[in-house]
Order: sequence, then C-alpha cells, then structure tokens
Amino acid sequence: MYREIAVIIILILIATLQVYLCKRENKRVGLILPALSLIVSILAVIGVSLYSSLPNLASMIYLGIQVFVAMNIPTVILMGIYILYHGRR
Repeated sequence: MYREIAVIIILILIATLQVYLCKRENKRVGLILPALSLIVSILAVIGVSLYSSLPNLASMIYLGIQVFVAMNIPTVILMGIYILYHGRR
C-alpha cells in the first residue's frame, strides 16, 4: 500500500518538475527529462540484450523492441507535456 502511494507521489513530482521546466524562458530546458528518459530506455535495451539468454536472434530483437516501447512511455508523456506548454506560446 505504501509503495503504491510513494510511486504515485514520485510520478506527480516528476510531472510537476516537467511543467516547471517547460514554463521557463529557455525552451530547451523542458527537454531535459524526456532526454533522460530516452537514455534510460536505451540503456535498458542494451542491458536486456547483454544479460538475457534467449535462444535466437529474433527473440532477442523482439524482446528489445518490447522493452524499448515500454520504457519510452514516460518519454512520450513528458514530451506531451513539453508540446502542450510550448504549443500555447
């Protein structure tokens, strides 16, 4: 129960930080969190490809694509916030 509440609070804080960064005058500051999220997703794909013991290359590629798509959900949300705030100006 407490873990779920902690995760929700962390997600709200990250979204609030993204909104704050997007409201700054420098437009590129709002791209920091999406870029970090993209880097983490690339590192996750590299980690999965290095440490998984799948029998063939097709399974490895399929797993890599799944991990990349799943790990980029926060990137899409953060970029959505960025586009939302910079589309208004």
